[in-house]
Amino acid sequence: MKTIQAVARYFPEKCGGIHIHLSELLPVLKSFGVESKVAASQDLPTEDYYTYRDTEVYRYPAFPQPKSEPNHGAIAHGGFDHFAQWLKAQQADVYHQHQWTPKCGLPHLRLAKELGMATVVSVRLPQPICQRQTMMLYGKTACDGKIDRVRCSRCCGVSPHLPPVILKGLSHTPMPISVAAAGVLRRLNSGSIRSVAATLRPIAIPAFVAARQYGLQEMAQFADRIIVMSEWVRQALLVNGIPEEKLFLLRHGISDTFAQQKVAHVRGDRLRVGFLGRWAHDKGIHVLVEAVKRLPEDFPIELILHGVPQDAAYRERVTAQIDPDPRIRVAKELSRSELPQALAGFDVLAVPSQWLETGPVVVLEAHAHGLPVIGSDLGGIAEKVKHGVDGLLVAASDPADWAEAFARLALDEDYLNQLRAGIQPVRTISMEAAESLMVYQSVLAKQSTVGNPWTEATPIGAGVGVP
Repeated sequence: MKTIQAVARYFPEKCGGIHIHLSELLPVLKSFGVESKVAASQDLPTEDYYTYRDTEVYRYPAFPQPKSEPNHGAIAHGGFDHFAQWLKAQQADVYHQHQWTPKCGLPHLRLAKELGMATVVSVRLPQPICQRQTMMLYGKTACDGKIDRVRCSRCCGVSPHLPPVILKGLSHTPMPISVAAAGVLRRLNSGSIRSVAATLRPIAIPAFVAARQYGLQEMAQFADRIIVMSEWVRQALLVNGIPEEKLFLLRHGISDTFAQQKVAHVRGDRLRVGFLGRWAHDKGIHVLVEAVKRLPEDFPIELILHGVPQDAAYRERVTAQIDPDPRIRVAKELSRSELPQALAGFDVLAVPSQWLETGPVVVLEAHAHGLPVIGSDLGGIAEKVKHGVDGLLVAASDPADWAEAFARLALDEDYLNQLRAGIQPVRTISMEAAESLMVYQSVLAKQSTVGNPWTEATPIGAGVGVP
């Protein structure tokens, strides 16, 4: 079986969790008889070909840099014809798309379908569903994910005083006008021109919401199977009318070697709380810092932050909040090889995400090392952590709730040991790969039964605009 694995970027450039996980999954798929090539964009006007960890990689041009909206890239980016010619030459069995962006979005998926490939899309982030890309309604509470042009526009800052009928009308604003308005919005930073921003936001946002809604329906049309990693994503797609038979819940797994590591944790004179993640507001480091600062200065706790650079201004604000507090240590960014040693130095792992994650894999990695997890009661975290069994779930943005959880585990070592004992064997990447193969086989079997009408009905590259 030959597959194309499509992402927006790939190694050796700096990548995120989606790409790291894919690079670990592909060798396991290969051991199951699945040959894969990676297709990824690059911000250059030329193509590139190379091998990364025994996998062939094709980098197609996405040049000039496409606009960030509409998010699904309904209009093919510059250099798309290079991708089209390469994909046509591959004659692959399965096309599997792992991202939904202007560089790896609707045109790419539709083309694969037109070429007669079995098509699979993994929804790994809220991007295809949520205009805020967080699934947090008004930035405060978990959303059901239903795309509604009025509600979503207001959630993204459009005045609540505009009548719904006007917002629905504005959702039909021609995309070039909306993109232009959004460009001006991004440049409006002065408080003296907030009135201008308030005027432009209704011109940009409702049309973007409509484009996202359109893109999600197109995804369902051109994908033979849509893989979700969390139950909340499945429910969000169902509430948007995506056919249930198209959805497959395939949860993350971690490296078999990583999952088999056993670490004996010896409690020291204080509770060592670890954090692994990006320096970004949505990862919630500020909540952890404030929680520790709510505890007495002599409280036996140490917070160790291994952050990945992203938002420099956010990191500067948080580090200013920390200083001087010897209980909070800003440690170095970790490589994958350094991760096990870092986990061995924690008593618990904190995952304070301020948005709905589809994972995160780090919960599995902590459990594999015998670490209970204190996590936000949101999304994929709430699906992976069993409250009171192998960790604690707390209100995401409430430092007092986090401080209470820290205090309980710091002062009650028996309870900490009880949570450690409640950790069950974790899901491995071999399990994930076996289920991935099952998905591929099922879509190929269905394709051979019903045929592919797109190979004859639609010319390649047609119909990639937003109506």
